[in-house]
Amino acid sequence: MKKIFLFGYYGFGNLGDELLCTYYTNLLTTYFPETRVFILTNNPEPRTAEKVQLISRWNLWQLAKLMQPGDLLVGGGGSIIQDATSKRSLFYYLALLKLARRQGLDIILAGQGFGPLSPLGKKVASSVLNQVQAISCRDQWSLGMLVEMRVNRPKLSLGVDPLWDLSDCAGKRRWPRRPGRSSGIGFILRKGNLQLKRSLLANLKFRFGDVKLITLFPEDYEIAERLGEELANSPPVLIQELDQFLALLPKLSFVIGEKLHGLLLAARCGLPGIGLSGDPKIIAFCQQMGWSCFTWRDLGLEKLMLMAVEELRANLDAAVLQTVKQVRALEVKAKEEREWVLQQLGKALAEPQKSLVTLST
Repeated sequence: MKKIFLFGYYGFGNLGDELLCTYYTNLLTTYFPETRVFILTNNPEPRTAEKVQLISRWNLWQLAKLMQPGDLLVGGGGSIIQDATSKRSLFYYLALLKLARRQGLDIILAGQGFGPLSPLGKKVASSVLNQVQAISCRDQWSLGMLVEMRVNRPKLSLGVDPLWDLSDCAGKRRWPRRPGRSSGIGFILRKGNLQLKRSLLANLKFRFGDVKLITLFPEDYEIAERLGEELANSPPVLIQELDQFLALLPKLSFVIGEKLHGLLLAARCGLPGIGLSGDPKIIAFCQQMGWSCFTWRDLGLEKLMLMAVEELRANLDAAVLQTVKQVRALEVKAKEEREWVLQQLGKALAEPQKSLVTLST
């Protein structure tokens, strides 16, 4: 039985990445039931499914023993090839890719965001990525990064984020929007920029009332709790399950977000948003949606943000309709991208077993 090793930023409690893990696990077990799936995770708790096993992402020695020629390594979504947050993380993922090639595995990277990368990061990543068989990028910016790095040996596809294809968000889970249903503002935050965030939230609360602080990652919750107490705000929420997120959104009219997948999930439920980040993936997402996006370095940020919120509140019905229209288009694109990824997976798994001698020649 062939093995598929699925990896990403899994097991750290970040909602978006855990949903990506669920999405790709379901995809692999549904379409390739004859394989055994190993999920590389930071939290390898026992799992009951016979053909799905969680293993530690850190034990490369154990992985090397399990990997055999003809098996497959799959990167399932996220922005893992970047060194803006940690160079050590980038080197870990590159070491994993090199290990897989040395053991005779094909590699497919699906639904990926690339960068930001330093000049050193681009240099070391490009040669490793050119050993991959197929890569699907979730946005134009990531594809442009690969072109800039001269990554031209893999098959490349420009797709969308895999969570546009997450079935739990579709159809029956999207409620109809009605004028006046809610006037709440959700603020999906992450740690950092505390002083600026404190001032912005105080101004938002003064102008528009209580702002619901939402976190999708445990490390961000402490900051949200502190800000909530300082501003005499309602208690923040830590969302760790999709159902929690879906239950919260009907209380909101729109969101301001520093987290890509928070903005994406809100959009899939009919909520427009405003991005607040200098991260290229969030800028690309907001451009895709036709939403405003600001960075913490923008001059006059608070004034710009307050004006954007006023405009969105004044034109909320039109913004909702535009959001739903764009979501439907992206969901169609996500299905097309799924078919492309499945085709690449099928080809890789159907190839005759390779030998290490063949790979080295």
